[in-house]
Formats: sequence, structure tokens, C-alpha cells
Amino acid sequence: MTDKLIYTIYSDAANYSDPDAFASDWSTSSAVLDPEDPTGEVDLSLYGQLCTLWHVANDPFREFLQLLGLSQAKCSRRFCIPLRTIEDWAGDRRMPPSYLRLMMAELAGLVSLREVS
Repeated sequence: MTDKLIYTIYSDAANYSDPDAFASDWSTSSAVLDPEDPTGEVDLSLYGQLCTLWHVANDPFREFLQLLGLSQAKCSRRFCIPLRTIEDWAGDRRMPPSYLRLMMAELAGLVSLREVS
């Protein structure tokens, strides 16, 4: 899967209130189905990654930290982001850029869509 397609899918997550609907729509999309697979069956690994991607894009930052398995302080150290910034994001006083959440999730190994297709 290309970076452009991954970001397109990630950006589209904001249009869904349900992670299963999001994962179902994208996992059956012609953009991700293998044209050489005549059965066209849904790849369960892709479906799981898409559900996780929805949570990365939509969960409040405090829940995103739990998904990463990091405290605010550990997140600050791990990604070299000032603790005050992390605290503001977790307290809903500011929002992190969406691309940064995606990069953090990829670096932490939560999503790896490049390996799925």
C-alpha cells in the first residue's frame, strides 16, 4: 500500500463514527482488494489494522496514549515532544496534528499497513 493511499484511508476515518463500518468499507474497497484474487475475500489482518487505524484517528488523545501503552511522560521521552504539549493534548486543551498521530502509531508498531497488501 502506498503512503498516499494510507493517508487517504487515515483521513477518511474522521467521516465514520463506527470503526467496524470504516474497516468494512475500506477492506472491501477496490483500492485495497487484490485484483488477482478471484474470491475477493476480506483480509482479516487488513480489517484489524483498519479498525486500529480508526481508533488512532478518532480516539481522544488520552485513550490514544493507552493504545500506545505509554504514560504522558514516556510518550514525551519516546517521541521527543515537550511534556507540556503532551499534557495539553491529553487534557483536550489542544489537538495534535493528525499526521503526527499516524506517525506515532506506526513507530510504536500499532499499524503497519505497508505490510498488509
